Amino acid sequence: MAIDLAEVNRALENGEFLPYFQPQVHLRSGKLTGFEVLARWSHATKGIILPDDFIPLAERDGWIHELTYQILVKAFSSALPLPGALQLSVNIPPIQLRDRSLAKQFEEVARLTGFSLERVMVEITESAMTDNPAQARLIAEELKELGCKLTLDDFGTGYSSLRHLQSLPFDELKVDKSFVSSMVQKRDSRKIVAAVVGLGQSLGLTTVAEGVESREQAEMLLWLGCDTGQGWLFGQPEPAESLSTVLSAPQHKVATGIAFPWKNLSIGGMEGLPAQKLAQLQAVYDGAPVGLGFLDRGLRYVNLNRQLAEMGGRSVEEYLGRTAQEMVPHLYPKFEPYIRRALQGEAIAGFEVDVPATRENGAMTSLVSYQPARDEAGEVVGVSVAVLDFTARKQADEKLRQYERVVEGLEEMIVVIDREYRYVLANRAFLNYRATTREKLLGSLLSDFSGEEIFEKVVKGKLDECFKGKVVNYELNITYPDLGLREMQITYIPIEVSGGVTGAACVLRDMTERNRMIRANLDWQKRIELAQEAGLGLGLWDWDLRTNTVLWSEETCRQWGFARGTFSGHVEDATVRIHPDDLQKVEHAIQDVRAGRKERYAAQYRVVRPDGTTCWIDACGVVMPDRSGHMTGIGIDITDIKKVEESLRESEEKYLLLLNSTAEAIYGIDMNGDCTFCNPSCLRLLGYTKSEDLLGKNMHALVHHSHADRSPYPNEQCQIYVAIRKGEGTHVADEVMWRHDGTSFPVEYWSYPMNKAGALVGAVVTFLDISNLKLLQGATAANHA
Repeated sequence: MAIDLAEVNRALENGEFLPYFQPQVHLRSGKLTGFEVLARWSHATKGIILPDDFIPLAERDGWIHELTYQILVKAFSSALPLPGALQLSVNIPPIQLRDRSLAKQFEEVARLTGFSLERVMVEITESAMTDNPAQARLIAEELKELGCKLTLDDFGTGYSSLRHLQSLPFDELKVDKSFVSSMVQKRDSRKIVAAVVGLGQSLGLTTVAEGVESREQAEMLLWLGCDTGQGWLFGQPEPAESLSTVLSAPQHKVATGIAFPWKNLSIGGMEGLPAQKLAQLQAVYDGAPVGLGFLDRGLRYVNLNRQLAEMGGRSVEEYLGRTAQEMVPHLYPKFEPYIRRALQGEAIAGFEVDVPATRENGAMTSLVSYQPARDEAGEVVGVSVAVLDFTARKQADEKLRQYERVVEGLEEMIVVIDREYRYVLANRAFLNYRATTREKLLGSLLSDFSGEEIFEKVVKGKLDECFKGKVVNYELNITYPDLGLREMQITYIPIEVSGGVTGAACVLRDMTERNRMIRANLDWQKRIELAQEAGLGLGLWDWDLRTNTVLWSEETCRQWGFARGTFSGHVEDATVRIHPDDLQKVEHAIQDVRAGRKERYAAQYRVVRPDGTTCWIDACGVVMPDRSGHMTGIGIDITDIKKVEESLRESEEKYLLLLNSTAEAIYGIDMNGDCTFCNPSCLRLLGYTKSEDLLGKNMHALVHHSHADRSPYPNEQCQIYVAIRKGEGTHVADEVMWRHDGTSFPVEYWSYPMNKAGALVGAVVTFLDISNLKLLQGATAANHA
């Protein structure tokens, strides 16, 4: 096609060069993996011009760089809305691998469009690397540094391909369409494709086949292990405005059920990767959990795995090339007829063979199967042998009986439910909890005992999960006839027979008491946390009674004056810091716990720190019930409390000194009017010798029961009681109180309410003997008269 430079310049200026997008599809899943970007010229009069008509001109006349730039900008911009998992494959003409600005061009376009270069696959042909391999390698590495991936395009059509694969950091290998198009018809093409795919797999490269036009080609590529396909079978190149249609189109998953003629080839005759497939088969052979071997028509061992050799007590090497009769002469007469039948083409399912004990192995029971092996012509060329050690199955009956005896004696409740939700087995513990008999339970529906509502809402769904092969754990509150509501932990374990789940083994554990202890423990932990948050100086410790070592929290270390990480953990290294006056009682407490005489530890003691300061500790602990030999406890810093107690004692001494030295009589009463304290002046005026004579006695009944004329003085009228009835202070200038000897004397008294923590708790009464005052007042009145 004749194209002049003026047309090209106009086309570049008008943006007539456009990217088209051809889908690339993952063969196994049919999912879209990305697109290859193909250049098209939308000519004003000639229509769409294919790249073969203008790319060579662009390379020759020097406008390939501008063309590439325009295609990249439009392609990246159009692909920006596509899902992030889809990549773009971009062809780079060979001449551009000589352009050191190529990587910068990609970087500039990515920056301009915002398209990530990690989604870009740069396709490089083999021929592009032949002129200047060093330059090509340098440019390729620059593209890799930007995040681009590299594809070796048209593999097999150029030169020195293996050297290029080794020297350049390729991610993908592309099979040329010339081989793909003829692979179904031509054996040589098929071999080449298989070799390329195998090479890609060996090097860890993704393999892409282009030019896929038929389902047979796609299936053969999938069969050979190719990863990705591209071609008209999956979609022709489309303009950017059609991308949404391509994304919504149905997936092209490759079917594998079509009976193409080439599928009749045996594994050994497959083109491609014979060494790899042999290695895979050998790995399966060696890793099988059963004994496997192959006998030729002469009944010689051609191959066998380690498991089969060990069953005979020999090495693999001893078997190879020797006949079955030579290797197992004592058993040969038993299985020879079966092997002969397999050589006639009959598949022999597992039959049982008892193998007597040898020096190397004990007696065993085996299940043996023989399968005729055929070549591509269908003729039997040998026999595949599979041997399963069936000894365990033989022992299963006895183990089952033992199991039933064990299950019957377990504390856990064990029951088996079939797929019809009926009880088929239950142990004694389950029957006891249900307060029923085995005869009543077995065969009945689970809902008859659990209740229809709980069964439908909870139990049935959990069992259905188990019947799908899952182990199910959950908790449920169940009411039992004699026990009431219990918190149960329930486990359903699928029972599989012959590859299917036939029922569920149910294990029920009564967690009521355990959960109660857990909740109590959590409650205490919360209290401890709150105490620590409140700054109460609460330290934690764990004491190993057997080794006499202890683990401390950070607060405990602080209490004892140890820097974090400096304490050895030995108890004796800590007790040296206990105050001498407290050491003996602490040591006795430790000895009682370690000797098993006590399960609890409680002590208050002083610790003298290295800096000379003293810390009072209130420690308490308890031996753990799990028989681990550990005691866990807490230590509270009560230094401030001790200081307050000391201050209170000093204040109390001062208060008592003041109370005992005053001439005023003072006593206290509680809310019932009973004496709570009294001073010496009170005892002296009332005629008592010791405080015990008044303490706890009702003071109104004892000293304030009558008026001066001996008429009763009801306590409802007593002014002293106003302080505890109304919380108000009272003052009475002249009343009488009665002494221990029954005589009375005039008093002036005051009664004051006594409060504690904001609550009225009693009253304090102060009184004076006003006998002399009254005599003086009488004398004064007589003089005036």
